[in-house]
Amino acid sequence: MRALGIDVGVTKGLDAVLLGDDRSPVAVHRRVPLHAVEEVIAASDADIVAIDSPPGWASRGASRQTERELRLFGIQSYGTPTRDRGIAHPFYAWMRVGFEVFHAAERCGYPRFGRGKARGTAIEVFPHASAVVLARCLPPAGVHKGRWRAGVLAGQGVAVSALRSTDQIDAALAALTGLMALAGRSSALGDPTEGVIVLPVRTLPAGPFRRCRAAEEDGQPRLPGLSPCRCGDPACDRLTAREFAPGHDAKRKAALWRAARAGQEAADELRRRGWELPPEMR
Repeated sequence: MRALGIDVGVTKGLDAVLLGDDRSPVAVHRRVPLHAVEEVIAASDADIVAIDSPPGWASRGASRQTERELRLFGIQSYGTPTRDRGIAHPFYAWMRVGFEVFHAAERCGYPRFGRGKARGTAIEVFPHASAVVLARCLPPAGVHKGRWRAGVLAGQGVAVSALRSTDQIDAALAALTGLMALAGRSSALGDPTEGVIVLPVRTLPAGPFRRCRAAEEDGQPRLPGLSPCRCGDPACDRLTAREFAPGHDAKRKAALWRAARAGQEAADELRRRGWELPPEMR
């Protein structure tokens, strides 16, 4: 069995992870432009495609039934509105991209899943929700979401060393959800006519999930060497076993150069790291 998970982005592109039957990454794609996603899907030879996006607009109101049902378990998500509310709003651009990914999957022979057998279909997934139901608790306050979700993946036997960003971790969670749906270990919330979110468990608890205790984090094996890159770039979502992702020490140095020209604190950090000051300050 093979499952392709796709994390949807707008300007940054799409990330995709193909997991094999042993839950190891077979292929990892980063920043795929929308026009190329059909090629990635077609080449994957996947048994299921799992997409981190709604497949279409709500039938009424500001959210779909699947999102309202999720909230009963303490899992918050963005609501998908009706077409007239969302078609021109810039916030929903990522959903519009997601709709196109579902269309691309359908052209590749993966119709949208509604109910019944999931094999050979494109399913909607929500990586945060998948992580919560697998960990059996909400993430603890203050824990980086990428680190927490990577811990959940590792606890499920997924090799996370090949995943270099939170987006790739989310794509892997999507693919893992797809594998579990293929194995009949899944459930779906909502109305199939407007889209259902597939979760990687057969049954859900009677009430809301509690928050993980900080001491236990996610209840899964720790990943002590995996943490967010400290380059300071707001757009950076890389996870790394060192202080900086490869090449990102140069980004931090450049930022410090800019700051050093305006204040002493950055200059002090440059000296502490053994990096040279900007030429005009030497």
